[in-house]
Amino acid sequence: MKRKMEHTLAEELKRQFDKSPIQKYDRIYVCKKPYQAKSLKEKWFEMYGKHLNIDPRLIPPLQPEIDMIFCKGNELMAVELKYFKKKGKGLDHSFYEGIEQSLALLRWGFDYVALWQLFDNQSVTTEELWFYGAWTWNFLHGQAEHGGLSLPIDFTMMLVREANQGYDFHPIQPERNGSSIKLNVLVPLYRPEFNIKARHRNILLDRCLEVKVLRSMLEKWLSTQKP
Repeated sequence: MKRKMEHTLAEELKRQFDKSPIQKYDRIYVCKKPYQAKSLKEKWFEMYGKHLNIDPRLIPPLQPEIDMIFCKGNELMAVELKYFKKKGKGLDHSFYEGIEQSLALLRWGFDYVALWQLFDNQSVTTEELWFYGAWTWNFLHGQAEHGGLSLPIDFTMMLVREANQGYDFHPIQPERNGSSIKLNVLVPLYRPEFNIKARHRNILLDRCLEVKVLRSMLEKWLSTQKP
């Protein structure tokens, strides 16, 4: 049920970005599974198992599904979506949910990888929003002395409100302010001046040959897909 809702929200996000007069992308893909392509599987096996004589069943799989892919010029950005809705007295999700998938996306050679945590406006309190969003941001981007890892993953959380014809998304960007973390309420997606700024480039793309090969294969595969 939760995964189905994430698919629904990904489609709604794509719809809103497609109609934006300012934030234009060449193509936006939703819920894609490149690893299912035979050519990609064969190349992955060749890179990982053939020369090492490894049983194919032991080769680590690639990311099974990519929630959203934004294409603009020669740059690709992948987005992992995680939806939080309270059932009962509290949220039963970890604040770091989605980070493991985001890390896996770096291996594909995207220029940027982002984690967007989406919170149901009706059930999640301001305190819970602060706790989950601030802790996730700090874990991703904080310095070691503050419990952070300075990972190359962009992060935004959004309040999700049901609207007459879908959903409204209200992005909130955490930012460190001295020893504390403040939450900046950004322009909602339905406003024309909304803008995404990816700040953390994938450090593997320029340094790892395996990642460069996967990026090339990903580009060829995407050229055969319908946005």
